[in-house]
Amino acid sequence: MAAALKIKKYIENDIWKITFYLDASSLPESDKALIQKFGEPQINIGGTYTATDNQSNTYTYVLPDKFLRVRTDLPYTQEFDAKSPDFEDHTELKANAFLDEFKMLYSAAFVDLRATSDTFTGEEIYNIF
Repeated sequence: MAAALKIKKYIENDIWKITFYLDASSLPESDKALIQKFGEPQINIGGTYTATDNQSNTYTYVLPDKFLRVRTDLPYTQEFDAKSPDFEDHTELKANAFLDEFKMLYSAAFVDLRATSDTFTGEEIYNIF
C-alpha cells in the first residue's frame, strides 16, 4: 500500500484549488527501499480530461504536461479558475475529474514501481549448450 495521500479541496476568489499532500514517513519501508534503488516514481498530470455530469453530458479540457515526482514534488496544488474560458462552466465537475485521475495515477505509480522491482530482481536461469 502506498503512503497516505492527503487531499484538500477549497475555493479562493473563484479559483477552485486541490492540494495534494504526502506524509513521506507513512511510506512502507519496502517502498522507501524501492525508491532508494530505482528513484521516485513520476506521474504526468497533464493531458485530456473528460468530466461527465449526472445527465451523461461530457466536458473535455486539456492540461499541459507536467511531471511530478510522487514524493518530493508534493505538496502540489492544481487550480481551476472559474473565470477562465476552460473552467467557467462546470468547474467543480472538472476539478473532481482531475482529482479522480490524480488518485489513480498516484496509485499506479507505486504499482509500476513494485512491478519494476519484481522483474528486475527475479532470477532467471538459462542453460546454454
